[in-house]
Amino acid sequence: MNGHHLLLHSTLSLSLLLFPSSNLFVAADSEPMSSTMEECKSSSKSFEETWSLLQKAINRTISVAEGLDSFTSKDYISYYTIVYELCTQKPGEENAKLLYFQYKKAIEDYISSKVLPSLRGKKDDILLRELLTRWSNHKTLTYWLLRFFHYLDRYYLPRFGHPSTEETSLLSFYDLVFDDEMNNQVGDAILSMIHKESAGEEVDWKLINNIVAIQPKNHAQGFVERLVKDNVAFYSDAASNWIASSSFKFKDHTPKEEKLHENPIVSSKRIKLVSSDGDVFEVDYKVAVMSQTIEDVIKANPAAASDEISISLVNSRTLKKVIEYCKKHTTESESESESSSKWDAEFLKVDQPEKLFDLVLASNYLNIKSLLDLTSNKIGDMMKGKSQSEIRKIFNIKQELTPQEEQEIKNEHAQAFQY
Repeated sequence: MNGHHLLLHSTLSLSLLLFPSSNLFVAADSEPMSSTMEECKSSSKSFEETWSLLQKAINRTISVAEGLDSFTSKDYISYYTIVYELCTQKPGEENAKLLYFQYKKAIEDYISSKVLPSLRGKKDDILLRELLTRWSNHKTLTYWLLRFFHYLDRYYLPRFGHPSTEETSLLSFYDLVFDDEMNNQVGDAILSMIHKESAGEEVDWKLINNIVAIQPKNHAQGFVERLVKDNVAFYSDAASNWIASSSFKFKDHTPKEEKLHENPIVSSKRIKLVSSDGDVFEVDYKVAVMSQTIEDVIKANPAAASDEISISLVNSRTLKKVIEYCKKHTTESESESESSSKWDAEFLKVDQPEKLFDLVLASNYLNIKSLLDLTSNKIGDMMKGKSQSEIRKIFNIKQELTPQEEQEIKNEHAQAFQY
């Protein structure tokens, strides 16, 4: 874990220890963003019940990938928030582990139940076209899911030593689709088309090249060996070129964002952010997209960028401070870095120290790295060298945990409490 992640993890863990029964930045009388979020926020919901909401989101994402549905900005922030809350509420680390394995299983179930049956029984160019369509759909599915499950990638999966959500999805496709049986069928289909060309028929070489390019390198190598063996005189040079250009790299298979939407994002637009209290804050596009979360919401549906975006976990007081920070750091130039540091120092002077925790958690949820660094460092400095009782005195916090509950939190976040 790098220094930034360690500091953040420690700060968030300590905030849980110091503020166990409160949601630091959600107004008590705030309205839920949607019925889905209402269900998720119920404290009686088990992991299984909450996962059922995410399974519905995955099923809907499959429909989106197949062109049968579309997402709104409200849908996006709803699904992202479900994952975020599941990972940050007790027991967050255990939930994150379960979430990853359920995510992986959902991807594998989709491939086994929908992708593979669609390929079986098909031959020649019909098989290849279906495979290319399924691969394109899978890339779109992966594009959306890695954004909904982004919080897993940010903090948990690197610590667990698991592949990212994107890698997990793509590896599942390769492992399940390109098994020996299907690989042989694909090879037969390509060779059949090549033999047709040898007989004077016209074939779709673009289709063949695209299929060869998406295969794992070791599978493509096997196909090339078959191709060379059967067509030494004509195709050995072409085969070598194919394998050289089809190396398997995850980044090469990531769908390009601009191709998922026909409507470009207009940076001159004003973005409306709605706090948990229902207050609307209208800000410039550049200010809004300092938050990676908000930028992803806008990209989810560029045509609806002028719609209100509900920031259901941040109250008006905190959102106003976040916007103030983003405005300052959007307009500053490199020559103003010194004055900016002074501005940051003044910005962190709050009348109630616990408001800094509000900013830490809000910037974590909104994924504003610079603000997260700034506030985490400030709180870290305030806590450095202090005992738990001294920290409680600084922040005027009463003990709300039993010794057993306190120890459970320390055990769950053991690494954070080692420092």
